[in-house]
Amino acid sequence: MNHKKAVILTCIVALMWSLAGLNIKMISLTPYAISCGRSLIAALILLPWIIKRGTLKLDRYAFGGAVCYLIFNYCFTASTKLTTSAFAIMMQYTAPIYVAVFSRIFLKETITKTDMVCMASVFGGMLLFFSDGAGGGNLFGNAVAVMNGISFAGISMFLQMQKEGNPENSFFFGNVFAAALGFPFLIQSGVPGISDSAFLILAGLLSAVSYTIYASASKGLSALESVLIPVIDPVMNPVWVFLFLGERPGWMSIIGAVVILTAVSIKVLKSHR
Repeated sequence: MNHKKAVILTCIVALMWSLAGLNIKMISLTPYAISCGRSLIAALILLPWIIKRGTLKLDRYAFGGAVCYLIFNYCFTASTKLTTSAFAIMMQYTAPIYVAVFSRIFLKETITKTDMVCMASVFGGMLLFFSDGAGGGNLFGNAVAVMNGISFAGISMFLQMQKEGNPENSFFFGNVFAAALGFPFLIQSGVPGISDSAFLILAGLLSAVSYTIYASASKGLSALESVLIPVIDPVMNPVWVFLFLGERPGWMSIIGAVVILTAVSIKVLKSHR
């Protein structure tokens, strides 16, 4: 997996992820039932592919990545339901801050001046981008949202530790664990309607495809790049909301988006050189 291909694939993944907030909002089930249903569908989609490859193995790194994905799955869904989508996503993309610290401690990756400037720019851009609508929401939802960034950073770290292996296993087992944990909530919710079922299937399909591609692309990226490049996700999120729900982003959001895209572009170009 060369660097250029990894960057392109990760950008495609980020576009897929940008649909998650809208998708979750369109499902009337509880966040726990949504997390379970999405993971159950994703696991069933991935199972034949994993068996065909013959790479199904749960080592300590795959297990660590699976646990982080399980936490992220439930926290992101719950925070999206309980607070604003903007705040939930903003907390997810504080991950570069955690990754910079974790990668220095555990992976011995060097943090350059460019990395530091990029992280500061991303964080500042996120604050600008979400200043139009990050406030409000449920207090518990806001607290849960903090875990989005920490768990997303954990996913990236464990993927880096599996560069010579099969990082896709983390997402397969993560979906299996999430489906098993939330199955009672899914049963309690009853049979979902046609609309809920359609969006749930779409969520599972996008989850299976996007995270598998993300796992493969991570082999060509540093730990920090693997969480910096997907910030295209929260930039595109309000675009989908505008197209389907008619919500218009404010000028502060537009300025923030420009700051984020500029910072990520500079980081990727510098890394490629």
